[in-house]
Amino acid sequence: MKKHHALTAVAVSCAAVPTAYAQSSVTLYGITDVGIEVVNHVPGPNGTSGTAVRMESGNLAGSRWGLRGQEDLGGGLTAEFDLENGFSIANGTLAQGGRLFGRKAYVGLNTPYGEVTLGRQYNLLYGLMYVYDPLNFNPGYSAQGYDATLVGRVDNSVRYLAHFSDVTFAALYSTGFDSTIPNGAQVPGHSKVGREYSVSLQYANGPGNVGIAYDQMQGTSIATADVTQMRVMGGGSYSFGPVKAFIGTRWLNIRNNMALQSSLLYWLGAAWQASVPLVFSLGAYQERIRGTGQKTTSGVLLADYFLSKRTDVYAEVSYVSNASGLNFGVRALGDVTTGSNQTGAVVGIRHAF
Repeated sequence: MKKHHALTAVAVSCAAVPTAYAQSSVTLYGITDVGIEVVNHVPGPNGTSGTAVRMESGNLAGSRWGLRGQEDLGGGLTAEFDLENGFSIANGTLAQGGRLFGRKAYVGLNTPYGEVTLGRQYNLLYGLMYVYDPLNFNPGYSAQGYDATLVGRVDNSVRYLAHFSDVTFAALYSTGFDSTIPNGAQVPGHSKVGREYSVSLQYANGPGNVGIAYDQMQGTSIATADVTQMRVMGGGSYSFGPVKAFIGTRWLNIRNNMALQSSLLYWLGAAWQASVPLVFSLGAYQERIRGTGQKTTSGVLLADYFLSKRTDVYAEVSYVSNASGLNFGVRALGDVTTGSNQTGAVVGIRHAF
């Protein structure tokens, strides 16, 4: 009996050894961002339009909360996960189509040879847009309004990310980028339906940073599986002391059974750290639709004042000019009456935790 108890104690002690040495952590984090916006020429009922005064959640950053964790497995291996919920602080509703963790939901391994993650993740265009947009690719007035796919999330995806000195390489593949579409992803016998893949390459050294990404998406039904959206995005930034300059472009080509549609979006701008708590950002954007003469041009000015490391107040204004019957607003397509120009301004507060 004594021998049996001794063996049991040894077994329990051995089983406890990995737990004793493993280092793990889970972090609760989030951002709450809300402001009051005034914008003109907004479509109203019965074909009317007018000025809207409204509360808007997520102007500089989408409101969110999340859980991020990791565990050191030894030998250079780390297990990790990230679950991130998006919501509107103005009314408490879920964002991203009502998903519980619509912003991110993935798990993976970080190894000496790179990071592999699986789940719902950002496409690779977003990783570069955030770096090369002078307005930090904010959800309010920036390049997001021109092309929502630039901040696309991808369901059912596998991503590989690796750093080689000053170079970062990433690749992503999805078996169906939007699972909310009935039969729009992972259809048996039709692997092309809803497929998406991306690759990106980025070089950063000192004050300079340049990168390029390619993303391709297929149609979300058996009938439209051959409809292809191809995007190439490239950009760069360079710091001159307290001033940082930005430039970038995105080419979009859509192939379907009947026609070829193409557009070119490009932008430039700068951010100036006027003082320790105060930052001014200025951006100019233009998109041209191939073969139509249609174009949209916008300018954005942002003043952002940090009350602390986690809390800032801001004021942002944007003007959009539409040519040849387009209806791009300061926030997105369709937010202005067709052919009209639009001015929008928002004042708000953001807190990170």
